[in-house]
Amino acid sequence: MAHKGRWYPKRPYFGLHYDLHANEHDTALGTHCGPEELEQSLRLMRPEWVQTDCKGHRGMTSWFSKVPNATVSPGVKQDALKGWREATRRMGVPLHCHYSGIWDDAAAEKHPEWAVVPNPKGAKAGDAFDTAAGRMCPRGGYLEGLLLPQMIELVKRYGVDGFWVDGEIWAVQPCYCESCKVAWHEQTGIKRVPTSTDDPNWVAWLNFHRQSFYDYVTRYVTALHEKCPEARVCSNWMHTFKDPGEPTVPTDWISGDTVYGLDPLRCEARFISTRGRPWDLMAWNFFRVGDWNDKTRPWTTKDPEMLLQEAATVLALGGNFQIYENPSPLRDGRLVDWRMKRMGQVGRWVKARQAWCRDTESVPQVAVLHSEHHFRSQPAKDLYFSCEAAAVEGAAFALLENQLSVDILDEWALVPRLAEFPLVVVPEQDRMSAAMAQALAGYVRGGGKLLVTGAASHGLQEPAFWGAEQAEVAEEKGCFVPSAGASFAAWSKQWGMLQLSKAKSLGTLGTTGLTDAELTPYPCAVVNRVGKGRVVYAPWDVFRFFRDTRYPAVRSWLGELVGALRPDLGLQVQAPAVVDVILRRKGKRRLVHLVNRSTGLSLESPAQGVEQIPAVGPVEVEMRVEVPPQKVWLAGEKAEFEWGWAEGKLWARVGAVGVHAAVIVE
Repeated sequence: MAHKGRWYPKRPYFGLHYDLHANEHDTALGTHCGPEELEQSLRLMRPEWVQTDCKGHRGMTSWFSKVPNATVSPGVKQDALKGWREATRRMGVPLHCHYSGIWDDAAAEKHPEWAVVPNPKGAKAGDAFDTAAGRMCPRGGYLEGLLLPQMIELVKRYGVDGFWVDGEIWAVQPCYCESCKVAWHEQTGIKRVPTSTDDPNWVAWLNFHRQSFYDYVTRYVTALHEKCPEARVCSNWMHTFKDPGEPTVPTDWISGDTVYGLDPLRCEARFISTRGRPWDLMAWNFFRVGDWNDKTRPWTTKDPEMLLQEAATVLALGGNFQIYENPSPLRDGRLVDWRMKRMGQVGRWVKARQAWCRDTESVPQVAVLHSEHHFRSQPAKDLYFSCEAAAVEGAAFALLENQLSVDILDEWALVPRLAEFPLVVVPEQDRMSAAMAQALAGYVRGGGKLLVTGAASHGLQEPAFWGAEQAEVAEEKGCFVPSAGASFAAWSKQWGMLQLSKAKSLGTLGTTGLTDAELTPYPCAVVNRVGKGRVVYAPWDVFRFFRDTRYPAVRSWLGELVGALRPDLGLQVQAPAVVDVILRRKGKRRLVHLVNRSTGLSLESPAQGVEQIPAVGPVEVEMRVEVPPQKVWLAGEKAEFEWGWAEGKLWARVGAVGVHAAVIVE
């Protein structure tokens, strides 16, 4: 069953995350962590909750743990946690610990019997995300021998309020220890354990480890809650975009950290906001271009404008926001005042939006299906990094850039709410469950509007549903797609060649860029009436293609497909493609959030920084409002603004959007 989680009575909104990942080379840990020094720096930022360094992936603590199996870094000179606890207590804010869970190098060295037994076929040496080195087996003795005793020690000795557990689902590796092999046999009846992604049982083997990990987190969360009822726990990246499915593990809130820019946040926030649990997203205060280990391109601090842009999407979708700070190469625990001032500037901007961003819920417009059944059918190497959802990302980006308000939902979240959405988009989710396919068919027959893509998706329904038979499937092919009097070149791993029965063609595939010659007999998409509703079917990997190219012509064509469905959205926005629209409600209020993603900088690699964001506009909003509104106003920014209402329709014009504004209708 799903769990609602817990946050704090005062509901902190803006947080600081600070970690160092203590190691054997440290020499001065804690020497600048006196409560006075920390409090002075923290007040420059004024976070409403704090997560501080505790134990990183190396497995060494930055405090004097007394648990018998602990490994304390030789560089710990003063008790940093004592200083952090006192400073945060004076400020009246909760204190969490950053604690590396599944990934613990020191524990693996001390207790190899706790660690993952690697694939007998071997792993790539030196690749931290493709090796079992330092990873704990969820069925081993690590939880009882170290993790839980240290968490209890931290709560009892220091009074910490919670844990942001790192190195979790993204660090899990398949384990070949005897406990795992025995459990695998007992649960599946299969004796031989898969050792290759080509093995027909590999997907089942991977999902066996997914469930082992869920059970492991459930065990330590439940045990901690029993011993320390007020402690809060989060497992980093659990129940997020790359972990779809019913959120059954009883963590208290959901969180994840993102290094680079807006695209990951745009998908994560739209998905996490459907989990029914308190949540935040954490933006790093720094970034580097290229390879993480490329010392010729050092980490550099983000400009405040870059953080504002990252915060905007999170806040508009109802989440809390925190910033990760690590002022390396300083390893003594100090906070750097000029950096704290910058983050304080971001914090003031975030808190100014709290009254109209918090406690909102989505007004259903466009649902993008992110099927957990499809996602978990991948023969990936691990549970996170090698799993991909490119088509879902492409769908979100293309629809948003057509000024549509988008939610991303898995089957668990979408099925109960299916009828609420005027438009549902299924981006190459051809391995969804049979129950989901049946629900979508019923949705269309009842009047819903459905957009489906992908050659293999044809088999999800009977041919009559699409109004077209699939004559053949062409592999790895380039074709030309007509759009708006022009044509664009496209590529797909598979193309479904359709023969119409009762569907209407939405353009003919070409072999060249000519729009009136050199054409194939096959449509690039079709529209069909089914019951009271409509379905548009594009039998190729268009959303993956858009995600990989971001070609404007593809985005425009996808907008044409949406237009062919004629969804009754009740909201139309005319704006530059860089403006994301997010429609929310808070009580009787309706909020049309406008997030400006532009940078004004070169698109040439390696440019990734954001500064001096150029305002864009104008933005025209038209929304169905049955009765005259009492008040309509622009929140968040000062701009030229006017509005009017007539015959059940509200119109508003925003002269320009800087970073984030919202048209609020009461």
